[in-house]
Amino acid sequence: MVFKVAARNFTRNARRFLLLGAAVAAGFFVICIIQSLVAGVTNQINERGARFYGGHLVVLGYQKHPVVSARIGDDRPVLEAIARSGIKPSIVSHRTHEGNGLVFFNGEKLAMRRIIGLDWADEGPAIRQMEFVSGDPDRMKDPRSVLISEETARRLGAKVGDEVVLEVEREAGAIDTRNLLVAAIFREASIFGYFTLYMDRRTLNSASGMDADDCNLIGIYLDDYRKAQAASTRLLAALKTELPTFPPLASRDDFYEARSADYQGIRYGTMTVRGFLSEIGTMLEALTMVSYGILALVIVVVTVGIMNIYRVMIYERTREIGTMRAIGVRRAQVRNLVLAEALMLSACSIVAALGLSALALFFASRIQLAVGAGFDIFLDRGHLSWFINGDVTALDAALIVLVTLFGALGPARAAQAIEPAAALRSD
Repeated sequence: MVFKVAARNFTRNARRFLLLGAAVAAGFFVICIIQSLVAGVTNQINERGARFYGGHLVVLGYQKHPVVSARIGDDRPVLEAIARSGIKPSIVSHRTHEGNGLVFFNGEKLAMRRIIGLDWADEGPAIRQMEFVSGDPDRMKDPRSVLISEETARRLGAKVGDEVVLEVEREAGAIDTRNLLVAAIFREASIFGYFTLYMDRRTLNSASGMDADDCNLIGIYLDDYRKAQAASTRLLAALKTELPTFPPLASRDDFYEARSADYQGIRYGTMTVRGFLSEIGTMLEALTMVSYGILALVIVVVTVGIMNIYRVMIYERTREIGTMRAIGVRRAQVRNLVLAEALMLSACSIVAALGLSALALFFASRIQLAVGAGFDIFLDRGHLSWFINGDVTALDAALIVLVTLFGALGPARAAQAIEPAAALRSD
């Protein structure tokens, strides 16, 4: 009964609710835009970081003999621990990472920041998500192939199909080289690829003096990067049952301290992309806090606006409410009628704001942005990155509904207190 009357009032007097609906929609629109952009940046950094480090979560193995070196020989205990932990990886990677090396081509040489050895059969689907400016990354099925960055290609003057020479230092200190064919050139000017080279893991192992099946780390790609920390905790607990482990590694500082501690043999640890990028993570947390601060401000503005506008609306509807009371509508029903109208108002405003924010974000993300090298870490191929988290948006929507109802509660109580005789005598 109450909702039926409220729906009739709401549809027949849409112009009366227009200003109030615009205020609620504007507030939710601002919230959606800001939180979607923050989520987009966070998602972008985590996904690119996963491709760079080998997964959203990685298992590291370090041994001293006598110097510290990264080495996982037998991967069976780690893979069994992953299975015991209950984690459902989308990809399990095996990586060999070299911290330095030289690439030669046509009389030029260039130092690499990181040389990544991977198994294309496993990681191909993830690496294909990078932006390639030329070539075919699927040529990486050939163990002699290599992926180089656009900046590396420009400085060397190399093109797809050219043969480059990679020089790396073996564990014993000797120098080894490999002739490699450029399969594709990718665009990545941020810390995730400016001077990074991708090649076959076994080819890199051979050049570095490692056994063919060895790796530095085993990575886990997840369907949702937000599950990485929980997965890391579960995996570390599973590793502890069979293997010697480091304490939890939450940041690079933890990682360096644990790696240099006094221990014998191989120890294992888990670390997330968030841990590797702790400085950037701090900045993202600050952006998230700013977004919540804006959310709080929007809530205050919307609440005050709703209370004031609803008071005016109730005053304008005095005779209408008095008539309802005169024909037998109870006080509680009058209050519930106003709250039901507020609920419909908030629902319509949320739907409209969500649609408008998605549309605005879509068109904004079509704009090509020119930024300096390094800043594109926050962009997706030169465009704004945005992502609407369903759970966060649902929570925000529920909050806006509660704020609207709270703002309307005072005027609703005032409406139920209207006496029929006095209301009918009013102009």
